[in-house]
Amino acid sequence: MIMPRLSAEFLTGDAVDTPYWWEAAKPSPASLDEFPARAEVAIVGAGFTGLNAAIVLARAGKQVHVFEAEAPGFGASSRNGGLLGPGWAFFDGAVKQYGLDVARRVLEESAEALEHVKQTVTRENIECDLKVVGYFKGAISPRAYDKLGHMIDRISKAAACDAYMVPRVEQHAEIGTDLYHGGVVMPGYAGLHPAKYVKGLADAATRLGVKIHSNARVSDLSSTINGFRFKVNGRDMTASQVLLATNGFSGTVSPYLKRRIMPIGSGIIATEPLPPEVMDRLMPKRRMLAGSQRVVTYYRPSPDGTRIVFGGRVLDMSGKEKINVANARYLRSLLLQVFPELESTKISHYWHGLLGFTFDHFPHVKNIDGVFFAGAYNGTGVARASWLGKKVAHQMLGLPEGKTVYSDLKFSGRPYFNGTSWFLPIAVRYYGLLDKWEKR
Repeated sequence: MIMPRLSAEFLTGDAVDTPYWWEAAKPSPASLDEFPARAEVAIVGAGFTGLNAAIVLARAGKQVHVFEAEAPGFGASSRNGGLLGPGWAFFDGAVKQYGLDVARRVLEESAEALEHVKQTVTRENIECDLKVVGYFKGAISPRAYDKLGHMIDRISKAAACDAYMVPRVEQHAEIGTDLYHGGVVMPGYAGLHPAKYVKGLADAATRLGVKIHSNARVSDLSSTINGFRFKVNGRDMTASQVLLATNGFSGTVSPYLKRRIMPIGSGIIATEPLPPEVMDRLMPKRRMLAGSQRVVTYYRPSPDGTRIVFGGRVLDMSGKEKINVANARYLRSLLLQVFPELESTKISHYWHGLLGFTFDHFPHVKNIDGVFFAGAYNGTGVARASWLGKKVAHQMLGLPEGKTVYSDLKFSGRPYFNGTSWFLPIAVRYYGLLDKWEKR
């Protein structure tokens, strides 16, 4: 039984500081087998990336061991919002940094990533509430609405695009708020239950013979003549191949990644159950939703359609009850900006997790002195992590199917950065001021 952990006037009497998703699929310990002295393939991290890779490698006949510092899926894979989209928001950034051809490839792989998740869920018979429901992104100002429209026009000239604009006078058909000045609908977006999905991946990998080790923290990774050596909870091990599937925690195992991946905190709240008529009014089409603000917010109905799950950035993730209550209060204030009528609605769950961001805002797949890496999803990892887990596994097998645009992007750090996102509070406040100015 989960005991109450949070207390405040805006929280339910049984509010907890664990993910709402864990009510149906809490991460649980995996194999308690003894660690082998040597593994053919060692994967560090049992989230979307590591488990998708493990499935591909096991089907190819590889002996795979997955080492997870907690329980499978304990990190971002069971804590995220469960949104999957076509990646159109990254088009302009790809054009500016890498050119139109790369931007087209990013869009192509984004669509393929979504299809990969659908196929995996079907093939492995994973019950995870996967539904294609579409996505509405609200424009915080008339200028933001025009910018969204221009973005869709540019994408339509480069690739197939079924997105369309919704003016403010029609937005109540998409969302029950007056905050926005219209927005854009992307019909191909999907939602799923992330904790059920990652549990299903772990079960599928185990059926294929993959050994998943819980409470198995990897450290001291180095190369040898015949492969790699590392420690698992202080015990020496070796492996022929190693994959780091550690996303926001990559800096703890690789100095190279520590200089290139920014760990950034993100928090989510879930409301208490709402009456059906309220959900019908606020989220009439049960879409995935977000605002155009620079300080990101995203939200959705729970898979059963009874609650609102709302996420955004948080700066303090110490885990202390006082801080968790403050974070929940802050996220609730953002929720009330969208839906003021929920003033009397209480919050039943608050939780947070660590994301991996890069300076170019794109994920990367790399071979780092023989060690494979896929990660740094910049807050959009449900489909991409799954897809790149598959891609990096194909690379480990030496197959041409491993080719991906994310291996071709330059993976740069910054001279002043060494794993601590000290500048994040400054950036959040700065972007928050820009959002307020644009809203005015």
